[in-house]
Amino acid sequence: MRNIFSMTKVKVIESRCPQNHPCPVVRVCPYNAISQKNIFSAPEIDQENCANCGKCVRMCGYGAFQLENSKS
Repeated sequence: MRNIFSMTKVKVIESRCPQNHPCPVVRVCPYNAISQKNIFSAPEIDQENCANCGKCVRMCGYGAFQLENSKS
């Protein structure tokens, strides 16, 4: 696991994602942890590959990516 911030994890808030275009945030993930099945679906986070670096959170103009405290 690459998680560099073990107390947080990234999640996608589907209600904030327009789900009507190819998500540009998929391309900015340095760990290839974000995928999108099709342009009409919200992106998904592969938690095994996600380092929780927050780059996706900063890049999403809709605020659909958020860091949350993980529960141990």
